[in-house]
Amino acid sequence: MAAPGWLAEEPWLRKLLDDLLTRLEKPRQRDVTLRVRPGTLPALFRSGEDEDNDYRWQLIEKLVDEYPVFTLQLDRHVAAFDQPYQNAQLRLNPDAENLLREWLDRPRIDPLQQAWEQALARHHAHFADGGASLLALRQIHPDYDPAALIAGFAAVGTALDGTLTLREIAARCFRGDSKFLDQRQDLLHKLYGEQAAAILPRPLLLMAFAPEGFEQLLIVENQDSFLRLSDAPPPGHALLYSGGFRASAERLGSRHTRFAFLPGSHADRFHQRWLSDSLPVYFWGDLDFAGLGILKALRQSLPSLTAWRPGYAPLLRQLQRGLGHPPGQPGKSRQADPLATGCPYADNTLLPALRQYGHFVDQEGVRPDA
Repeated sequence: MAAPGWLAEEPWLRKLLDDLLTRLEKPRQRDVTLRVRPGTLPALFRSGEDEDNDYRWQLIEKLVDEYPVFTLQLDRHVAAFDQPYQNAQLRLNPDAENLLREWLDRPRIDPLQQAWEQALARHHAHFADGGASLLALRQIHPDYDPAALIAGFAAVGTALDGTLTLREIAARCFRGDSKFLDQRQDLLHKLYGEQAAAILPRPLLLMAFAPEGFEQLLIVENQDSFLRLSDAPPPGHALLYSGGFRASAERLGSRHTRFAFLPGSHADRFHQRWLSDSLPVYFWGDLDFAGLGILKALRQSLPSLTAWRPGYAPLLRQLQRGLGHPPGQPGKSRQADPLATGCPYADNTLLPALRQYGHFVDQEGVRPDA
């Protein structure tokens, strides 16, 4: 529906429609309305011989009667000496938005999209894809506006010099938040292409105790149990603290794995035998689904790894005596049954016991069998 020809000659009316359309764009819980008063629509209350207030009101009535723009409700209590439209209520029809945009030449603009495009225009040359992947995602973090976020990703390019890890880069570019980029490596590859390969892999840091003459390796899940064993290690065993799932990472056997040794360790011998097929390896952790899930994950890098019977046997006895705790306790919920670990002792004895008794036992509460 084309705009009425007289609309272009009535700037006061165009302004009225423009103001109401602006209100329509803003978040609201009610309809857009206007009370006709001198303060809200002064064009209808002008004084002077050349002023034709009645004609202006007729134009509004045309918008009510002939165009789907307004609905009108007159005030039945208006004084006899007042204009009949005094205190009338105009209610904007929200379905008329597209029509008003065409009349006023105001195309729909998403403010957020506009902010992203403006911010990206200042930095698009930094990105291999011109920033298209950022624009496609738009809202990435609620604490960053588009300008700050895109500036942060643009700054990443200056840090891709082959000397920094992902967390070091994140801390430098995103307000000291070292974990900001942890789940966004794919995005970085889209933004920087092959240049993203310059990010240094983050080393896996593990603590070990390697006494002289060790011939076996025991990986321990929890810190207290690891340190207790290091005071009196099982004969012939070296110890490795896994720190929960950290040691199950795919990079366990890579050159990026680093070890910190407790005093009294023979680091050279440990490095010589680490990952050797001739070194028997065992795991001891909590008797729960998460602990045996760690065993299963570690076997991806250490296929010969098995559950350490001297540690699990006293945990199993505790479970069988009814001394375990229910899975619903804080920190124990949402544990998934690993179903099978590949270790016969774990699969045929430990996991069936967990399913039967429905309780867990943590390793810190027992001493291993001699």
